[in-house]
Amino acid sequence: MPTHTHSFGHWPFDDPVDTLTYCTEAVAQRRLPALAVTHDRDGDWQFLDGTSDEPGRPVLVCLGCVFEQDPSLAAIADLPQGWRAWRDESGGAWERWEKEYDDEDEGQDEHDEHACNGEAAERKALADIEEYGLHIIHVREEGELAPFSYSIGIGKSLGMPELIVIGLRHEVAHAAINEGYRQMQAGAAIAPGTRLKDLLGGGFECVIGEVPPERFRDYMGWARWLYDGDDFRAWQIVYPNTAGVFPWEPDAPEGFRTWQPLLAGALGQPA
Repeated sequence: MPTHTHSFGHWPFDDPVDTLTYCTEAVAQRRLPALAVTHDRDGDWQFLDGTSDEPGRPVLVCLGCVFEQDPSLAAIADLPQGWRAWRDESGGAWERWEKEYDDEDEGQDEHDEHACNGEAAERKALADIEEYGLHIIHVREEGELAPFSYSIGIGKSLGMPELIVIGLRHEVAHAAINEGYRQMQAGAAIAPGTRLKDLLGGGFECVIGEVPPERFRDYMGWARWLYDGDDFRAWQIVYPNTAGVFPWEPDAPEGFRTWQPLLAGALGQPA
């Protein structure tokens, strides 16, 4: 995402202007208004066009851009965490209700590190690697630890490093890892320090960093199972905040650095 700033006479949200939000493509590209809004229990904002229960791959957009596009969203700026809101049309009255959560809402599915155990899960992982070239593990947020997602099997299918990304919703992380794998398959010149486009929506450019083996035990348990130890490589997909600032840069907010720890170190250099 190109670096940009916003200046508002009145800012109605408690969250900062550069807060990362998740939008449908139609909302992000300003083709449709946001009719459905979710303020998740973890603090994430989702702005959806309301045309489908399956909104597809989310696009990352800063909260300032969303509000600039539609100032009427000020009416739900005080939406509590864990609540949803709906309106029938742009400028219409909002209905609000508290969201009911289950394991799926928490991001725990068959790929979750906590759920992936036993022979059935191992068979599923191996079958995915055989069919798709990789299997993706999602580990949900726990306390102050950010969620993270990583691949297993790329080393076997392509002879290249596994991919890991920290701090993104599992839908976004899943799409980013798959796109990284697709670019690997296509023969893209990728190495530590490479900047990659198209891994995330919203024009973000990510940086690839080499993950040292001493970090595998904490983050890549299923990869250690697949390779029977630490005999594999891994790259971290590092993304900037909505102001275009990476975690290692002096202007990076402390909360952003904490939410996306650099396993790979600054600019892909080992930590």
